[in-house]
Amino acid sequence: MADTHYRELRENGFVRLPALAAGDLLARLRRAVARLEESARGRTVSTGDFVLEAPGIGGWSAWQRGGEVLTGVLRSAERIHEHVPEFDAVQRSLKLADGPVARAAGSPGTLVNSFLWAKPPVVGSAKPWHQDMAFAPPGFGPEEHGIVTVWIALEPATPRNGCLEFVPGSHLLGLLPHTGDRERLPGEPPLAEAVEPHVAKEHLPGTAEPVTVPLEPGSAVMFDGMVLHRSAPNTTAAEPRTAVSFVYRVPRPSWTRWEPAAVARP
Repeated sequence: MADTHYRELRENGFVRLPALAAGDLLARLRRAVARLEESARGRTVSTGDFVLEAPGIGGWSAWQRGGEVLTGVLRSAERIHEHVPEFDAVQRSLKLADGPVARAAGSPGTLVNSFLWAKPPVVGSAKPWHQDMAFAPPGFGPEEHGIVTVWIALEPATPRNGCLEFVPGSHLLGLLPHTGDRERLPGEPPLAEAVEPHVAKEHLPGTAEPVTVPLEPGSAVMFDGMVLHRSAPNTTAAEPRTAVSFVYRVPRPSWTRWEPAAVARP
C-alpha cells in the first residue's frame, strides 16, 4: 500500500484512500461537523473562517461582494481544528501525518490548516479549477515546502452533488496562471464584481482529461498541493455533500515545480 500511495501521488497528483475513517471515527467527525454547524447557525455575515452559501453566485463571491447570503448555511469553514478541537483529535487518531502523508511524501507532515467543505442540496455552489499552492500563506516557503491534503467524505460524494475532479499529472507542470480577486482584508469595502480566483479555460492544460473521484462516506482522496482540481455545483434535491480536509506541510516533493508553467495546449 505504501508503494501505491507514493506512486499514484507522484504520477497523478492524487490517490484514493478507501474506508480511511470508519465506524466510531467517522461518527466523531460527523458529530464535530454538527457542532461546527450549530456554532454558525445564527450567522448572517461571512468571515475568513466561516463562509455562508448564497444561491446563484456562491458563498465566496457573495462574501467578497457584500451580497445576500443564507443565514447559518455554511459553504466552507477553515481552521476547524481550532474551532472544534475534536477534529484535531480525530486526525491524530487516524495518524494521517505519520501514516498516509508520510508514506506518500517521504516524511511526516505538519498540520497547517483544516476545512469543512459543505455543499448543500440545490444551492451548493461550484469550486472552480485551481491549485492549492497558489494560495500559500505568508511565511510558507514555496520553494522549500509542499502541501499534501487529505479530503474525507462524510456523506456520499458523487458527480451529481459535486465530488472532486482532478487533472492527472497537472502537479508536474508548475504553477498555472490564476485569474480573479484576492480575498478582501477586514475593514476593506466589498468589491462589486469580485471573481473567485481560478485557472481560466485558456490556461487549462490539455495534457489529460479530468477525472472525477466519487467517494463513499469515510473514504478519502489525498492530493498534492500543485494538482489542478475543482468541484461542480450540487444539483440534487436532497443529497448534501459534506467533507472535511486536513492540510499538511511537507518538504517539497522532488517531482513538483513551483515556477510558472508553460501551458500545454490540446
